[in-house]
Amino acid sequence: MRMQSSASLGAFLVAGLSVSALAGISQSTLVSPGGFIQAGADPGPAGSAFGWPGQDLAGMVGGAGASFDEGFFGGIGVVTRSASATGTNINNNATGTCGMGYVLLDAFNNAPNNSSGPVGAVNGGWKDTFTIFNPAHTGESGFLVFDLNASGFLKATGFAGSASIRVTGYKDNVQLLANALFSPGNSDLISTDRQYGNWAIATYGNPNVDSKSFNDSATFAVPFTFGTPFTLGIYAWSKASMRSQSGVAGNSTALVEGGVVRWGGILNILAGATSVTATSTVSSATGKDWGPGTQPPDPCPGDLNLDGFVDDADFVLFVASYNILDCADPSMPANCIADLNGDGFVDDADFVEFVVAYNNLTCV
Repeated sequence: MRMQSSASLGAFLVAGLSVSALAGISQSTLVSPGGFIQAGADPGPAGSAFGWPGQDLAGMVGGAGASFDEGFFGGIGVVTRSASATGTNINNNATGTCGMGYVLLDAFNNAPNNSSGPVGAVNGGWKDTFTIFNPAHTGESGFLVFDLNASGFLKATGFAGSASIRVTGYKDNVQLLANALFSPGNSDLISTDRQYGNWAIATYGNPNVDSKSFNDSATFAVPFTFGTPFTLGIYAWSKASMRSQSGVAGNSTALVEGGVVRWGGILNILAGATSVTATSTVSSATGKDWGPGTQPPDPCPGDLNLDGFVDDADFVLFVASYNILDCADPSMPANCIADLNGDGFVDDADFVEFVVAYNNLTCV
């Protein structure tokens, strides 16, 4: 498989530009290539229900005292937004970062069990335009099969704490339907006909505590026509909230910490049931290499958040991963993104490599 750039001059003129939106944005309004992030915090009552990642989060955080912030970028860029809110015995917050190929998600909620819909939530993702060429199959139907990697730490306490990370995809602004090539990995199953990954916990009873770390991947499959451009959008949310409202005394809490959803690479290109990966060329509007491989990319092994720099933001992620003794252990947090030498541990040897890479400003 060969990767090829078809990035326009306009895309490069806005590459890296991060701006605040004037109104609610969503996957359907985002211009390709680009990405967006929304952060919301609401002491309740919350606004309308929020269905899937990529939809507009603004309507969900419409209560008195709510906080909401959003931004987007064009081309290859990065955007970070945060929000926090408080009420009577209530506090919640959310922070998210999105770049081309990854989303970072953190959220928290602490509220009495009789609260109506308090929430801290992050929503966002990226979109690029693909064209897949294969001279022997021009005009024929095919499937692009790829992985999305997800990791993080979820914790809930009290009678009705609820924490989750979910990811889904859209082709030409239409959500991907499940097919035989799709797999949600080891994520928590939900009843739907869409392609997704879903990692969630909730508490039932008081007192109660539930938590889990996860390091997983979901396999997505996009139908396409060889030689015909299409947009592919990947979006994720994190929600820290409550599964229900009740008269039970006390507070419930929910935490999403170190949430990461990132592109895992193209697994296969199919013409019918035949793999044609080796003879196909993938062109993208950004010129980014979406092919097989692991992050972080080679030019900047210390760029853990993939924003094009190795700086203090990456050091925070390194510290969170430090002293992980076994990256293959699914109970370990942060999916060992700081295992820079690939030996299965995050230790002093990786720190030496990180120090060498620190302040590298030439990743992109």
